[in-house]
Amino acid sequence: MPTCQNCGYKWRWRETFVKIFTFKSRLKCSSCEGFQYVSKKSKNRLSLFVFTPFLIWLPLVSFGVPKGFILVSELVSYVLVFVWMPFLYKLSNKEEPIW
Repeated sequence: MPTCQNCGYKWRWRETFVKIFTFKSRLKCSSCEGFQYVSKKSKNRLSLFVFTPFLIWLPLVSFGVPKGFILVSELVSYVLVFVWMPFLYKLSNKEEPIW
């Protein structure tokens, strides 16, 4: 779970999950009210992690797996990705560019 770099407050899963979907570049710590940014390493890791379920269906389609199974596996994969995303977040005091 992410930890505030200013005060050391460890964010809870629900709090982090809600803040993920604000799509803001800076996140406010609920403890110290300071602003935190998602680290460059976390942004890169999350982009790969979110893209992974997409890679699952490519081999399944090419091997002729039924579409119903592919759809269910994709839905389950995306749910698992969203559940695990808050655990991959690391915070920084300053905004770092992705590249």
